[in-house]
Amino acid sequence: MRRVLPAVVLALAALALAACTPEAAPTEPAPTESPAPAAPTETPGVPGPTATAAQSGLPADCAHAYSPAMQDRLLAAFAQLNPAEAAEVPSSKIVDLLDVIQGSPNLTCSWTPPGTTALISTAALIPEEHQEFVRSALTQNFPACDATGDPVDCERRGEQQQGSVEIERVVLRGDLMLSTYALNADPSLVSDAIADMLAFLP
Repeated sequence: MRRVLPAVVLALAALALAACTPEAAPTEPAPTESPAPAAPTETPGVPGPTATAAQSGLPADCAHAYSPAMQDRLLAAFAQLNPAEAAEVPSSKIVDLLDVIQGSPNLTCSWTPPGTTALISTAALIPEEHQEFVRSALTQNFPACDATGDPVDCERRGEQQQGSVEIERVVLRGDLMLSTYALNADPSLVSDAIADMLAFLP
């Protein structure tokens, strides 16, 4: 009881003071503001549209980046779209391209189920001032690719020591760049998915 009583006394004193305090004069109600539009729903931790992507003409989300038939094929092959761990797998191994992508309106769609299979595509709208930088990066990293024209389509394939097969492809069409990285994926499915996504991009 010795420990409880002081706390009770203090609480009662506070209530008494509150009762003696004069009421504040009524204030004018603050003007109501319309709520900001909700951002596109994305899985936490997964790359999605940047703040300006919705204004750029890119699809609002990955559900609008493929035809229904292609979505069915990709779901059948990979089962998961944009799982939480997808952010760990970039759509390109070229650091210079990733730097440009991160600073541009972009949309990333990651088909990365558990295991050693993946297909990640990022569409980005490249500003005029970065066009030559991107073409130079493509020329340096895809020796057999001519990155001077329009459109540009560069691809390279390789096998890792563990036997995994990688496909990396970058398509540059005007200011649109689509970079795709695939691991142990059916090459024909990768090619079809890229063509299908390009048909839905601006």
